[in-house]
Amino acid sequence: MKEKSQFEKNAADKQVELLSGALNGAVSAGGHWLNATGKGYPKFYPAGVAVSPFNALFMALHSDKHGCKSNLFTLYSEAKARGESVKEHEKGVPFLFYNWNKYVNRNNPNEVISRDDYQKLSPEEKNRYKGVHNREIRTLFNIDQTLLPHVDRKAYDDALAKYGNSVEQGFGEKELRELRPKFNAFVQSISRNLAPVRTDGSGVAHYDSQKDAIYIPRQKDFAHYTDYAQETLRQIIAATGHQQRLAREGMVMKNGIPPTEDAVKQERLIAEIASGIKMLEMGLPARLSDESVKLVDYWNRELKENPCLIDAIESDVNNALEVIRKAERGEKIEYATYRNHRQTE
Repeated sequence: MKEKSQFEKNAADKQVELLSGALNGAVSAGGHWLNATGKGYPKFYPAGVAVSPFNALFMALHSDKHGCKSNLFTLYSEAKARGESVKEHEKGVPFLFYNWNKYVNRNNPNEVISRDDYQKLSPEEKNRYKGVHNREIRTLFNIDQTLLPHVDRKAYDDALAKYGNSVEQGFGEKELRELRPKFNAFVQSISRNLAPVRTDGSGVAHYDSQKDAIYIPRQKDFAHYTDYAQETLRQIIAATGHQQRLAREGMVMKNGIPPTEDAVKQERLIAEIASGIKMLEMGLPARLSDESVKLVDYWNRELKENPCLIDAIESDVNNALEVIRKAERGEKIEYATYRNHRQTE
């Protein structure tokens, strides 16, 4: 792995600090660790451009920590250009920005071409190359850390009405009822394109990797609808780690030997983070399961002692959510052996 610059190390330390702080807070907050006030999904202000899952996570955690009313963020330079400068002594949140300016031949690592040359290739030729990403780190500030509320109160209030917390948006029982058919449609897409989602009478939600099926108790068996939604998401995340999909270490049997205890604990953290981000997409709060709350000290110790862990989590979370997005769009998620066999033919 390429050696990180000091700026990258500082950004990773900030991410670990935010994540650990949120996990610690969940212990005394009934498990709630992300978006407790029901804000909208993180975006750039004023364009409204959404961001990648892992960036969204830390923008939301930063917003939660500072008590901001929305998850709307801006660059320092852009806020200043609009006459809405960032206030003095405010600390921002790191934003990971990836550029794909070069592409390397999968069979000849010495052959590197520019992005412009790559774009000129036919689809078949493009398959022979893979992107080489260059990571840049920017610093973002929440609009509550700027002078926007004082410079243009109407624009600020309009932004909160659209993207603010549940109170600012007027999100109540009516809106939650309207969300349910959307979530049901999402689950149906997962059942068709990823793994079947079935009702389980035992009262215990689980993913059966042997049958490659997700089992969820009835909705009325959960105290709150949000608990039902997130538990369903946790099991869907687990299904993405199947041997024939992303083959995450915590989900894979090797030579008949189950994954290590550490791998299983890391897999649970992936499920909590990825399901939390999906809850964030729906504007709902996320909480740790009762079993996960017991692992907070372990996770925080691992995050502190292993500087590479946060990068591994980023990769696993983004990949899991990308598989789910494909299933949502109607793309059938095939087993790896099927894909490889078809490519061989």
